[in-house]
Amino acid sequence: MNPAEWTVLALHLAAMLATAIALGAVARRLGVPAVVGEIAGGLLLGPTILGRVAPDLFAWLFPTSGPIPSARNAIARVGMLFFIVTIGLDVSVGELRRSGRRALAVGTVGTVVPLILGFLMCYVFPTVIGVTAKDQFATALFMGSILSLSANPVIARILMDMGLFKSDIGRTIMSATLVDDLVGWGLFAVILAEFAPHASRPGEGLSILGVVVLFLGGVLLLGRLILPRALRWARARLPYPSGVISCVILFCLLGAAGSEHLGLHSFLGAFVVGIALADAYAADPRPFEIIGDFSYAVFTPIFFVSMAISADFIAGFDGWLVVLITLVAFLGKISGVFVGGRMAGMSSRQALAVGCGLNARGILGIVMAAAAFDAGLIDLRLFVACVLMCVITTMAAGPALGLILGTHRARPEPS
Repeated sequence: MNPAEWTVLALHLAAMLATAIALGAVARRLGVPAVVGEIAGGLLLGPTILGRVAPDLFAWLFPTSGPIPSARNAIARVGMLFFIVTIGLDVSVGELRRSGRRALAVGTVGTVVPLILGFLMCYVFPTVIGVTAKDQFATALFMGSILSLSANPVIARILMDMGLFKSDIGRTIMSATLVDDLVGWGLFAVILAEFAPHASRPGEGLSILGVVVLFLGGVLLLGRLILPRALRWARARLPYPSGVISCVILFCLLGAAGSEHLGLHSFLGAFVVGIALADAYAADPRPFEIIGDFSYAVFTPIFFVSMAISADFIAGFDGWLVVLITLVAFLGKISGVFVGGRMAGMSSRQALAVGCGLNARGILGIVMAAAAFDAGLIDLRLFVACVLMCVITTMAAGPALGLILGTHRARPEPS
């Protein structure tokens, strides 16, 4: 990359970060997640708006080919690995064990129902979805995986704001996200390896599923035994907190490299490493908070602006498709969790509240949609519809919880 290209890249990233900061602040002032403003920043700087209003400026500052977009995408993807590992920290295997049958029932039924409905949607409405017989099965699996997700970072923030994080409902919701996210990301990894245009191992679905299970189980088991000890060694022998931060980033990169090498997605490896480090985070949160704060402040805005810069949301917008996917998302997650909650002995009010809380797809859903779009698994229309569905379900989660629970707050348990 020559000096002129480095100059454009620096201005390119600066424009993205400045726009994300400004519109993210506007979004927070309006009471919506900052990611909504960051996506709006991408629309403003990308082909959706700037490319139409000032095409020459857009072509110079945001070229679509050459080393600059490649460098931007690499920076955004590596940075998101650091953020994804912090997302996994909120998913505790130990918390799932403590929550027991209730969380397992909610997580399992609340994952299976939207997964099935998302899959069937592509066969019942193939014209609206825009799939052909050739890609119908792969698209159906993808829709099932993204609709089964729950965005635990967003949900955790909503529960904290409402004073519910340590309540019975809050513990049930956060524990159930472990099932949601492992199933959703595990299935997505199989889809990428099997069905993406550049699939690494097509025609080996069962073996790929076995690889996913072994990878998830191996990282969770060995990671929970080895990684916390390695971090304790780092804290005792290396400068603190920088030495611990370096080790966490090292584990994140190794997990990402391992999952990518196996034909899965690098985000899956970082996510599972985060889960394996959840107990270490609980014991010593400071290094993880530094990683999370920096990645959230710098890399996630760049990633979400970059995601929107790469797509023309006006050309890809299909109102009927957005409505269909969003309705199925609401119906599948809320009804599935409601049934699971009632099976576990929860009241109707509690089960409905948990369902509305778990309905938020948030950042994880948007990341999955972007990864699928980059891999050529879904087209522009479906990508745009999935991103908007994630935004809508996330914005609805907090108000829905407040409306259902009202002044009824579950009594917090002691820490």
